Amino acid sequence: MSVVDVHSSVVVLQRQRAHALRERKLVRFLLAFDVLGLATAAAVAAAVTRQSLASPTRAAVWMACTVAAALLVFSLYRLYERDRSQIAVSTLDELRDFLSALTLVSMVEVSAGEIFGLNGGAPVPVRTIVLFWALSLVLLPSARGVLRHRVVPLLNTPQNTVIVGAGLVGQMIADKIRRHPEYNLRIVGFLDNEPHPIDGLLDDLPILGGEDDLVAVLGRHRVSRVVLAFSRRPPDQLLEMIRDAGLRDVHFSIVPRYFEMMTSNVGVADVEGIPVVEVPAPRLSRLALLTKRVFDLVLTLAGLLVLAPLFVIIAVAIRLDSPGPVFFRQARMGRTDCAFSIYKFRTMVDLAEGMRESLLTANESTGPLFKIRSDPRVTRVGRVLRALSLDELPQLLNVMRGEMSLVGPRPFVLYEDEKILGWGRQRLDLTPGITGLWQVLGRNDIPFEEMLKLDYLYVRNWSLWGDLKLLLRTVPIVVRRGGY
Repeated sequence: MSVVDVHSSVVVLQRQRAHALRERKLVRFLLAFDVLGLATAAAVAAAVTRQSLASPTRAAVWMACTVAAALLVFSLYRLYERDRSQIAVSTLDELRDFLSALTLVSMVEVSAGEIFGLNGGAPVPVRTIVLFWALSLVLLPSARGVLRHRVVPLLNTPQNTVIVGAGLVGQMIADKIRRHPEYNLRIVGFLDNEPHPIDGLLDDLPILGGEDDLVAVLGRHRVSRVVLAFSRRPPDQLLEMIRDAGLRDVHFSIVPRYFEMMTSNVGVADVEGIPVVEVPAPRLSRLALLTKRVFDLVLTLAGLLVLAPLFVIIAVAIRLDSPGPVFFRQARMGRTDCAFSIYKFRTMVDLAEGMRESLLTANESTGPLFKIRSDPRVTRVGRVLRALSLDELPQLLNVMRGEMSLVGPRPFVLYEDEKILGWGRQRLDLTPGITGLWQVLGRNDIPFEEMLKLDYLYVRNWSLWGDLKLLLRTVPIVVRRGGY
């Protein structure tokens, strides 16, 4: 064996050990936070129902058995695998697994309750188990969210990452990864045989070589993740190169071509041994539309009842701050090309729309969108309302009228909508929403063309669970980012 081969083997071994250490550390963090959440939920449930768990020893045994059983079920549901293999793990995506796993644990405890009775005592009461279930369902996702967004970026060693493909898609992926420290990735550079630099995008990231240099770059930079972003070489060839080099612990993430057409609902048909991908039409059944409408009405009615006092306070503040109406109305394009008037709390001086032409040179958005971060037309109260997104609340009235949905494609102004052609118009197959994928994934930082693709993907992938997740994800994003 040559000196070069020995050195290469040592480098590979060192990288594999570092990768294994990183993964073990991450799993330990997840276990520790899960134990903390489960123990807290069990302790509170035992304390609240202490009359039924009179013996501290009995309560301690129940708590220990419950935590151990829950951790075992979590491992069966692979709740410790996603963080090691996926770039981005949403805590909300795990909520269904937590719900199933905790329900299973609770049902077993209720069914076999006699096991927890000591010295012939009565089983643990159902109300204690139900309270533990409810508290765990809140505490565990919250604890994991804190871990991923606050703790892991500080304590865990990031994965060195290479992006194969330095074109527009590759550089967009790199830009998005760098905006999210919770992904815990460090991009070391690109690989591309024929790079085409794009002005203004990630000029500080180097081109480390061509696609044939992949194995050498992985060893030299101790890379543990590869993102294939529209590489000119088929992914299977690159994967074979990695396997032949013995680098079996490298994680791969592939951005598929025509990603705007692929959905989670695609099926595969067999035509005489030839697999054919079936892409469903971007339409919802009548039952799905009815379900979405009922979901909107129930949440919106509850929201209007709770927020009624806030509406009054905001209306008074607007009238005291500047002359003009409380509400701002604007024509927007709705479902099936039917225009409607959107309601917002007025955040600008009266007749601000007439001043738009004189401010076009200060526009900060792409495409036909018009946004100015420091818009001189915005009032003092308007700045506060926009920062907290409170100006959007009157759109709940549009939801009640059936013109909007809580979640859906962005409702564009008519002069913006005129610029949307071709496949982009399929976004109007669903009712526009107060929030949506564009709001959660980037809000006003997302370019116009990408916003259209996100709306299109939402239409093709709609589910009630997806709507609920987007609503839950909107709240912290609005508070953290503010608006303009």
